[in-house]
Amino acid sequence: EEHLPEWRVFFGYDTPENEFGALRAYEPDVIVVVDAMSGFKEDKIEFLDLSDERTYIYSTHNIPTPILMSCLREICTKTIFLGICVLLENVLHFSEGLSENAKTSAMKALDKVKEFDAILDA
Repeated sequence: EEHLPEWRVFFGYDTPENEFGALRAYEPDVIVVVDAMSGFKEDKIEFLDLSDERTYIYSTHNIPTPILMSCLREICTKTIFLGICVLLENVLHFSEGLSENAKTSAMKALDKVKEFDAILDA
């Protein structure tokens, strides 16, 4: 929110489906879902096409990521996913606050969203 004030941010936490009503009311032109996941190279942050993927996405919330994306595309057809890769064992280990690695990855993800924003503005 601080780094891209012209963007509206919805925090899904463990139950992103709770934000569906607010997203419908907002009527966005584009939805960018950013979430930690495992299943691809560690420390990788990239936009992924999850339109047909049903097997390798392990998410940190209650609804499987491919189903989440399918539901969001009913709200806005221009819905994309930015995955922040984490090791599955790190997702299963709970601790207070974010690790330094998680903070670094979050900032890298923000840079990717800013790059995407620049493309949208062009």
